[in-house]
Amino acid sequence: LLREKFREFARETGSVGQERVDRVNLAIEDLIDAGHAEAATMAEWKDGLNESWADLLELIDTRMQLLAASHDLHKYFYDGTELLALIAARRQELPQDLGEDVGTVEAFHRMHSAFERDLQLLEAQVQQFRETAARLQTAYAGEKAASIQEQEQEVARALRALLEACSGRRARLVDTADKHRFFGMARDLLSWMESTVRQIETQEKPR
Repeated sequence: LLREKFREFARETGSVGQERVDRVNLAIEDLIDAGHAEAATMAEWKDGLNESWADLLELIDTRMQLLAASHDLHKYFYDGTELLALIAARRQELPQDLGEDVGTVEAFHRMHSAFERDLQLLEAQVQQFRETAARLQTAYAGEKAASIQEQEQEVARALRALLEACSGRRARLVDTADKHRFFGMARDLLSWMESTVRQIETQEKPR
């Protein structure tokens, strides 16, 4: 809000001020051209007025830059808090259940692949956040620079932990699917052997 108000103030000041400065410059030039007795003094006044106007414009520009930097810094910390909350929410969405058979494990696996694809947007947001951190750290020093770096590292750690949890779940799902497939093969083999034994037992015994 402060930034918007000052931007409006700067726009009005620049417009009105330039118009007034131009009007004074034109009046002085007309007097000098007409051969006024104080032409030399007026020329000095004109230079002084134009220098003062340039200084005022520079002051306005500096103030705008400070407000923009302050806005960027506040937005950075706000975005960091939002990202941490989003990462924590995604972490909570990771289920612990691995499935009781091959079918449910494969369904979980498909869901997990979709979950990982969705995380690509979050990774891009974190990357952009880290680039902003690098840019801001060049503009600030001391305590503020340390706070910027601390926030960036906290977000990076949270994302890394989420991605590690995703990798761990994927590996557990693969292991669980392999286990169920093995048990299925073992059951089939046992069933086949039991069937073979029954066939042998029902055959006529040699005398």
